[in-house]
Amino acid sequence: MSKNYNMSTYSFTQKDAPLFENFLHYSRKGMAAFHTPGHRGGRGCEDLFRSLGGEFLRLDLTELKGANLDQDPDFLIKKAEELAAEAFGAKQSYFLVNGASIGIMAALLALKGLGKEILIARNCHLSVINGLILSGLKPVFISPTWVEGLPCLPSLAVVTNALKDYPDAAGVFLTNPGYHGIYGPLGEIAKLCKAKKVPLLLDEAHGGYLKYINNRIEEASTVDADLWVWGTHKMMGSLTQTGMLHLGSGFQNREKLEDALELLSSTSPSYLLLASLDSARRQLYLNGRAMFTRAAELSEIVRQEIINLPGLKLIENCYLPTGYGVDPTKIILSLAPVGWSGIKVEEILRQKYLIQPEYADRDYVYIFVSYAQERKEVCSLIQALTNFATTAGPDCDRGRIHPPPWNRQPLQLSPSEAVNKPVTYLNLQEVTGKIAAGWVAAYPPGIPLWVPGEQISSAMVEWLISFQRQGGYIRGLKKNQVKVIQ
Repeated sequence: MSKNYNMSTYSFTQKDAPLFENFLHYSRKGMAAFHTPGHRGGRGCEDLFRSLGGEFLRLDLTELKGANLDQDPDFLIKKAEELAAEAFGAKQSYFLVNGASIGIMAALLALKGLGKEILIARNCHLSVINGLILSGLKPVFISPTWVEGLPCLPSLAVVTNALKDYPDAAGVFLTNPGYHGIYGPLGEIAKLCKAKKVPLLLDEAHGGYLKYINNRIEEASTVDADLWVWGTHKMMGSLTQTGMLHLGSGFQNREKLEDALELLSSTSPSYLLLASLDSARRQLYLNGRAMFTRAAELSEIVRQEIINLPGLKLIENCYLPTGYGVDPTKIILSLAPVGWSGIKVEEILRQKYLIQPEYADRDYVYIFVSYAQERKEVCSLIQALTNFATTAGPDCDRGRIHPPPWNRQPLQLSPSEAVNKPVTYLNLQEVTGKIAAGWVAAYPPGIPLWVPGEQISSAMVEWLISFQRQGGYIRGLKKNQVKVIQ
């Protein structure tokens, strides 16, 4: 039920969703609108779109004085963000309506001037590379921990050695958990960064909710990271394209960060998306443990039903180094033992069984189980996987998993320098030895194979061509040509 907040008092608790509730109340007043947006609460939208949008379209509002309690346009956003910081153990939180990507880019801009290099785990998302282009920082890539062909959080030893070589680095930027669903031990790395007085930044886009399942899992807020970013829309209940950026107690560049967010953000943010973040925060605070306990329980039902199937391999914690674990809501499986590639399994699941996994590559299928999943969907998934595991597949290539052949050499130029050089486009067969002027990434998961300023190796080209032949999708090419420095 919406509320009309008393304008003389602005005391909110976690049971409130001030941004969402006040805009809902305003949308129901029946105001005659003579302002943007022009669709007038959905009346002006195309018929089918309007019929599907319902009352949600009336929440698509802009910075209106009446809808903001006669305060400045940012008043309710700030109040909602304060509640988010309190709910999620942050010193300060920011709502993002351009996904986690804008938070990552703003974070890198906030570090500009603290050093020339930044230590970055090589399994970073491509938005990190875009942030490097904007900030001018030069990445020093550090190797992730590899588990069953999947990149995870770098080990403490790897981070320690990197900080020895680059003690003046502007920061350490890590991804945890990884896109594939494996998290690592953050605590010791966080202590190291604190001791070295180097900011620790975390891409936690695919995490944030693990503490609701198991409070022993180390995540950004529990280790007091300096900054972390959530893709809240991914599994935490807000609408697509929403995220949050959180600051820990030690972050020193708040003003620069806010300037960067203002630089990158739209001047006309979607209050529908902002309201969804406010609502999701309340739901997570009040019901987060029940929500994700249910998701983990449904996922465990699937695991127990498929774990002993002879033609199926399930990635479990027993395969992982000490301190690493698989997100209990995510299922990583391979049907290669009976001749099925992950890409082929995904295709058949989608077309024949009307089941859409998150992602698949040559070796694995990745299934993300939500707290909102229906049990009949879980049963359908179990039956489909059982059928695959007991049926010989068409693929003969059952060799070892071959991770992307990332370079171990330093970049020739910073990404920012590389994108500002004269460029040309060449066919894949012609780019070995050239310096990239753009990134190329298998998508999903969006981990770059190469980045601007990096020398392209023959192994990279061979891997990319092989990935395409298997049915994988590559972003960053233009008509299958590569942008390189002229």
